[in-house]
Amino acid sequence: MPLDLHVHSTFSDGTFAPEDLVAHASALGLDALAIADHDCVDGVPAALDAASEHGLLLVPAVELSCSWRGHDVHVLGYFVDHTDAAFRRRLDLLRDARRERAARIVSSLEHAGYDVSLDEVMRLAEDGSVGRTHVARALLERGHVGTVAEAFERFLARDRPFYVPKAETEPAEAVATILAGRGLPVLAHPGVTRVDDLIPDLVAAGLRGLEAYHGDHTPQDRTRYAAMAAAGGLLVTGGSDYHGPGFPNPPMGETHVPDEVLPALLAAAGLA
Repeated sequence: MPLDLHVHSTFSDGTFAPEDLVAHASALGLDALAIADHDCVDGVPAALDAASEHGLLLVPAVELSCSWRGHDVHVLGYFVDHTDAAFRRRLDLLRDARRERAARIVSSLEHAGYDVSLDEVMRLAEDGSVGRTHVARALLERGHVGTVAEAFERFLARDRPFYVPKAETEPAEAVATILAGRGLPVLAHPGVTRVDDLIPDLVAAGLRGLEAYHGDHTPQDRTRYAAMAAAGGLLVTGGSDYHGPGFPNPPMGETHVPDEVLPALLAAAGLA
């Protein structure tokens, strides 16, 4: 059962619109897709409509950003209720914090002599969830860098001159937000963020799974986190983290996710 449970659309930092991602997934022969935009579910309705046309299962999802002891931590939420007003209000607050962070980054760049504006960055975000990738793309358009990756390496990555930390959001709060939205919270790419010491506290807060089969995980990472999930009675999920051409993540659908992952996720969501 080929699937990809972690891709991004233009409603956060992806290159393609939700309906285009669904069409691409269908052309690749995928059976299921989760578009997990950062702090945003605005792309879910269009993706659901497109999925019904293509006969593909679309999992409503989101990826919430938070921080812990200087580490970036991301929590995926699967089968969230994207129509729930209280849940959407909480996401709006997170998106406001993203805009404030982008404004601080752009202001620092402008004061250093780089001709990039917040209006340009927000245009690239297309009214979605703005992030450092949009600042990187604005720098690329202005010719200050040759690639998005270079923008991160020179300017925007942690410990680079224009890095601005995220507003502090506790990972347990992200788990609670997803649970309030009737979703299944899953720790994203733990082999990338390396926050193993945090996992027991997140499980106590209601974490339901680990993204063992992430596109940037080594084979050893996949084995480690699948075993950790099995020992703790947690779900496993997986996906490419596809953003589009020019990003370092693998192409959509090329991260192998075992066949048993989706049935277990559906059962946990009460849909099997």
